Amino acid sequence: MPAVPEKWKGKCEYCNRKLIGSRFFLKGTKVGPGSASDKSFSHGTHICSTAAGNFVPGASYSGHAKGTARGVASRAHIAIYAVANSESENPSSVDVLAAFDQAMADGVDVISLSIGVDVPSPYQDAISMPSLTAVDRGIFVAAAAANNPDRWALQNGAPWITTVGAGTVDRSFTAQIVLSNGAMIEGYSFFQLDIFAADVPLYHCQRKLGCGSSSLNRSEVAGKIVLFDDVDPEGMHTAPDLLDSGAFGGLLVTNHPETLFHPDEGYFPMIALSQGSGDTVRNYIACSPGGAKVQSLRFRLTKLGGTPAPKVALYSSRGPDAINPSILKPDLLAPGHQILAAFSRERPYTSLGEYSVVTDYGLMTGTSMAAPHVAGAAALLKSVYPEWTPAAIRSALMTTAYVVDNTGKIFTEQQTDEPMTPTEFGAGHIDLKRAMDPGLVYDLRTQDYVDFLCGQNFTEKQINAILRQRGWHCRAELKVEDLNYPSLTTTTIKVGDKGPGRTVKFRRVLTNVGEGKSVYRATLGKRPADDENQSGAEKAVVSLPQRDQEVLGHFGRRRRFPGKGLLLSAVD
Repeated sequence: MPAVPEKWKGKCEYCNRKLIGSRFFLKGTKVGPGSASDKSFSHGTHICSTAAGNFVPGASYSGHAKGTARGVASRAHIAIYAVANSESENPSSVDVLAAFDQAMADGVDVISLSIGVDVPSPYQDAISMPSLTAVDRGIFVAAAAANNPDRWALQNGAPWITTVGAGTVDRSFTAQIVLSNGAMIEGYSFFQLDIFAADVPLYHCQRKLGCGSSSLNRSEVAGKIVLFDDVDPEGMHTAPDLLDSGAFGGLLVTNHPETLFHPDEGYFPMIALSQGSGDTVRNYIACSPGGAKVQSLRFRLTKLGGTPAPKVALYSSRGPDAINPSILKPDLLAPGHQILAAFSRERPYTSLGEYSVVTDYGLMTGTSMAAPHVAGAAALLKSVYPEWTPAAIRSALMTTAYVVDNTGKIFTEQQTDEPMTPTEFGAGHIDLKRAMDPGLVYDLRTQDYVDFLCGQNFTEKQINAILRQRGWHCRAELKVEDLNYPSLTTTTIKVGDKGPGRTVKFRRVLTNVGEGKSVYRATLGKRPADDENQSGAEKAVVSLPQRDQEVLGHFGRRRRFPGKGLLLSAVD
C-alpha cells in the first residue's frame, strides 16, 4: 500500500496504510451496550472491501466464489464513518451530518453511502444536504438507490448524488444431483460442505396430497432426500423442518430457483430446482416402483458465464425520483447481487442450531453492494484525472455505460424477465475501462446546482438549508431540462399525447476531455434490442443541430462518435 497522503487529517486507532480512519457517530441513535461497532454488523466491512479491498488470494464463502478477492480501487485508502449498526433501522440525521462534516474535514476524495432516508424534500434530507457540500469541495458521492422495487421508491435521488441500482452478475452457485438411473440434474445451493451420498432414497412430498414442510412425518422422511413441489419463496421455512424431521436433504422445485435461497441458509443440504428439472425427478420417481434413489450429490460449485447477465435485481429501487422526476434516476447499474467481500469474524454470518458460523468473506446482496462499486470506479478515475469534477466523473461513467446483456438484448428484470427501461437501470451498467476515455463529458459546478434550486420554487430559507450556507446568488432560474445532466428526461410529454405542444427543448454543453483536435458528430439511435419493432409504439421528434429524426418515445440513445471512443446519453 502507498503511504498515507500528506493531506490526510483523520484519526484512527489500530489502523494501517489501508485503513487510515475509523470513527463512530451514534449519539443520535439509541443503542445497547457494546453495539456501537461493525463487529455486530458486517454491512460496512463488506462495503469497504468491495470499494477498495486489497488483494486476498484464496478468498471464498465456504468454497463458493473461490479466487483472489479485491476491491475496485484496491490500492485506495479507506476511512470508515459508521452511522448505523445492527440495532438501528435508520441512521440519525444528526449522526449522518456529523459524519459527513468529519469526512470532509479529514480530506476524503470519494464518499460511498449505503444508507438512505425517506424525506419529502431535499431541505429535510440529511444525506442530500451534506452531499452537495461535499460535491462543492470536489468530493464524489455515490449512494445506494434502496431495495424497494416499487415505482417512486428510490432514495438518494438528488442530482448532485450518483444514485446506483443493483444488477446481477453471470455467476451462480450450483449443485449437481445424479439419480440412480444416471440422469444428472443441476440446481442452485449454498450448502457449505462436501458430503457423501450413495443411493439415498427419494421421498416425494406432494402439495396436492396436503404434504408440506411443516407436515413431514419423521418416520417417513428420516434419512431421505425430500422433493417439494412448487415451493413459495415467501412462505419458505423448509430447512428447519427438514432438519427436525431427520431428512438427509431437500430438493425444492420453484419457478425462480436462482433466487430461492439466501447464502446464510447454507447449513442444510437443500437444492433449488427449475420446473423442468423438477419434472425430470418427478418422472423418475413415478417410474421407479421399487424406490427412487439419488446416486450422488456435489455441492459448492461456482458456475460462470450464465445468461442473460446482467439483469436488474428484483429488489433494486426503481425511478423516477419522487422529488425530481424530470432527472433520470437511478444514474447507473452496478453489481449488487451475491457479492463476495470481507466479513467480520466477530459477527456470526449464520447459525447451525445453537452454533454460530463465522467467515472471513461472505456473500451479500442489495444496492448497498452496488454503490461501492461505483465509488471505487470514481476513485480510480479521480486518480487518473485529478482535475475532473464529481459531475465529470459521473458523466464519464454514465455515457460509457451499456444497456444490453450478454445475449445482446436490453436488460431484463431478474425474476420476471420483462424488458427494463432507464427508470430501472439509468444510463446503464458501469464499464470502467470505457469510462477512462469518455471523449466528452457533461460538467456541472456548484453554481449550476444553485441555479437549478432557484428554478424549483424553493424559498430562500429552504435553499439556505440545502446549501448549508448563506451568501449564494441565482444567475438565473434554471429549468430542469437545462441542467447539464448526462441524460435527457421529461415528464411533459406523455405517451399517447396528441396535438401541438409536444416539443421539449434540452440545452447541454459538452466538454472535450479527449484528444485536443477530436471531431464529434451527433446522431440519434433507437431503443436497443428487439423492442424497436413494437407495433403501435409512440414516437417523438428529438431536435439535433441541422437535423430532426424520429425515434421511439419510450427511450433512445443519443450518440456522439469521436475518432475513438463512444458517448451515449439516455433519452427517456
